[in-house]
Amino acid sequence: MKKIKLIIVLLCIGVLILPSATQAVTLKEYEDMVEKYTKELKEKEAKMAKNDEEVAEIKAKIVDIEVEITKAEEEIENLKIEIEKSNEEIKDKEKESKRLVQYFQVISNENTYLEYIFEADSITDMIYRVSVVEQLTDYNKEIMDDLEKLIQENQQKTEELDKKNDELADLKKELNSEKERIETENREIEGTIPSTKGQIEYYQKQVDYYKSKGCKSNDVIGVTCDKPPVSGGGGNSDGGAGAIIGANGFRRPIVGGRISWYYGNGHKGVDYAAGCGTPIYSVATGRVYYVGNTLDAWGAKMVLIVHNYNGRLVFSQYAHLQGYNVSVGQNVGIGDVIGYVGSTGNSSGCHLHLEMSEDYGWVYNGTYSQYTSHIINPFKYVPN
Repeated sequence: MKKIKLIIVLLCIGVLILPSATQAVTLKEYEDMVEKYTKELKEKEAKMAKNDEEVAEIKAKIVDIEVEITKAEEEIENLKIEIEKSNEEIKDKEKESKRLVQYFQVISNENTYLEYIFEADSITDMIYRVSVVEQLTDYNKEIMDDLEKLIQENQQKTEELDKKNDELADLKKELNSEKERIETENREIEGTIPSTKGQIEYYQKQVDYYKSKGCKSNDVIGVTCDKPPVSGGGGNSDGGAGAIIGANGFRRPIVGGRISWYYGNGHKGVDYAAGCGTPIYSVATGRVYYVGNTLDAWGAKMVLIVHNYNGRLVFSQYAHLQGYNVSVGQNVGIGDVIGYVGSTGNSSGCHLHLEMSEDYGWVYNGTYSQYTSHIINPFKYVPN
């Protein structure tokens, strides 16, 4: 049979009632929370907008780089064509140089050279022949210089274009990396926005609710405004037929049924065995503080009610319900059905698990440890 742990429930009470304070809270504190989270939301949205602008700029730069890379690739292709042409020219010059070398080999023989010179018909022809030999020698040197220059120029152009292409590729990679970083940051911020909006919505609902109850900014919730109805002296209802009501105004939570498990020895409440669907009543006049099945790891449906008994807050919690008949913020009396006996959560059969705790004064904002330090036997208030 599921035994609801009061520590877990009261921890969530601290969240539901007011999560961060340990003393009574004013309406202004709720208003401040709305302002805080609204500011936070605007900052996040502004940061995302700025990031979007940066990403847009980076994308534009990447487009420009891609254009430059395309141009560089075109230059490389054109250079390849030029190199092919140069290579053909180099081959031609190599052939021409070989022919000159072969000719020089022929005339390098001293007798042949002299024979060529002295075959001149005149001094003028002799000077011409000497000049031709010298020009051929100079021309061959020029050919060799041109070959070397073409080879160096082609090599330099290729290296420069390869370097430029590598630099552009590296810059594009860096920009893509920065773009991804910013986009990741935006996704992370975007993931927190629903939570921030949820906080705004939650606190705004609190502000709207308490304002509807006539609370002003400096009013203390539950102290100077929106006080829970007072319990005691028979409450605000006769409890209905068959109700067992004590002199203090508290009643048994169901009509009929039997007690199947008492408080103590690690059991934090009292179990009432009854058929599923049996009506459950608030043990006293009070206000509903929680309705749902999110407080329990096994999904037990429960209702939590706070009672104002002689200036002391007394909490009653009803678990394993089949269904609810109340909503958060609703005032209830001992004749009001708040839900129905069920077997939801970790339960072996239809029953109601009732837990109670108490605190002193108007500690609406106490932490769970404050409440758990006041766990009580329900029979302190509820007749058995």
